[in-house]
Amino acid sequence: MTFQEEGTVLGSPCTLMVTFVCTHRPDGTEYSEGKGVVYTKDGDSASINVCCVLVPKGMPPNGSIRGATFFSTPSPKLARLNKIATVFEAEMSEDMSYTVKDWEWK
Repeated sequence: MTFQEEGTVLGSPCTLMVTFVCTHRPDGTEYSEGKGVVYTKDGDSASINVCCVLVPKGMPPNGSIRGATFFSTPSPKLARLNKIATVFEAEMSEDMSYTVKDWEWK
């Protein structure tokens, strides 16, 4: 699965693209690992690694997703990302629309 999102990173508008490999578990949950990149409108970028678990809610792909994201960047503007992890929660609907909330893990 590949996702593209628009948002902000460290106050800068950005685009995020991540491709996930998903493993379905016998209990109906799904474990996913993803790799991708975030690009700012100013041309800075960071690679990202994501791990998450989806708990289904009704017809696929409805579900609640919880996970963590880790960053790596050579960009001086985004260098703080090298020292943090974020945790997130997402809710996905049948039509593949979703909402995501991220928090810096302090």
